[in-house]
Amino acid sequence: MEIRKVQVTGGSSFIVSLPKEWIKASGIHKNDPVGLIMQPDGSLTVTPGISKKAAERRKVFDLNRFDHADILFRSLIGAYVAGYNIIEIVSPGRIPSWVHKTVRKFTQRTVGQEVSDQTDKKIVIRDLLNPGEMPFASTLRRMGVIVAGMQRDAVFALKTRDEGLAEDVILRDRDVNRLYWLVARQFNLLLRNVSLSREMGVDIELALIYLQISRVIERVGDHVVKVAESIRSLMYTSLEKRMIDLIEIKSRESLDIFEGSLESFFEKDIVKANTRISDVREFVEKCNDVSGWLFDLGVSGVVSIGYCVENFRRVGEYAGVISENAINYLVNEEL
Repeated sequence: MEIRKVQVTGGSSFIVSLPKEWIKASGIHKNDPVGLIMQPDGSLTVTPGISKKAAERRKVFDLNRFDHADILFRSLIGAYVAGYNIIEIVSPGRIPSWVHKTVRKFTQRTVGQEVSDQTDKKIVIRDLLNPGEMPFASTLRRMGVIVAGMQRDAVFALKTRDEGLAEDVILRDRDVNRLYWLVARQFNLLLRNVSLSREMGVDIELALIYLQISRVIERVGDHVVKVAESIRSLMYTSLEKRMIDLIEIKSRESLDIFEGSLESFFEKDIVKANTRISDVREFVEKCNDVSGWLFDLGVSGVVSIGYCVENFRRVGEYAGVISENAINYLVNEEL
């Protein structure tokens, strides 16, 4: 850390000189504007180039290092989440068809990524999304709506014996992943350029909470997929009405906690967040009792029904994690 003394000029203006090495490295000249951002801890961040376009970050993937579509896809997602706005795929020879399919899969499952240039030996993917156009809060709300809708539709698919709807629930998890990757990308962009905090309407501390909660919602989506898979296996099983009612009740109870936890965060209601954590404890105990009761029954489909209840329990537990994150953030807000 370089220490510099504050000076007073004109009797009322406080000034601090900037390091010459930083000025040169940042390409700043006389009369160029710089941004000053006050951080939650009281520190001040000085950012150059606020009137310029965001710096390009380019990632190049050489196909000589890839021999499988899954490896390339995961690498593309990694570059996307890391915040690269230009991704190039280069090949010494003609690009094979599996690479084109992987790139198409990548652009379909991410936000703002489009192929901008393509030849026999090169594919260029460019980010077209302005970070400020996708606020964290809106993305998180959308994730919550999708996941809750998935679970309700999974239960409805069982009641109506709609196998197609159960399949659709499983496919919708891709939308949840897509939004989670976006939140992770936005967070990494913010870490690299804190001046984006004003454009995105969020500081780094709150952005970290959004990232943590988005990860929890993504995990909830995975458990809802497991519910849909269990329900799909029950499609041609004769079930007693009380078994279907049981699944519906436990689903509703878990969603009440899940949606209530998200509301406590968005409404900044620390009392509601604490209430939801208490609800989780009671719900988990009920699910454990139901699981023990189920396996003593010996009715048809009991294993799949038990898996549904188990995953509803996990949804409730993850809702508790959302409430804990809300409390951790709101405690600081109230200070």
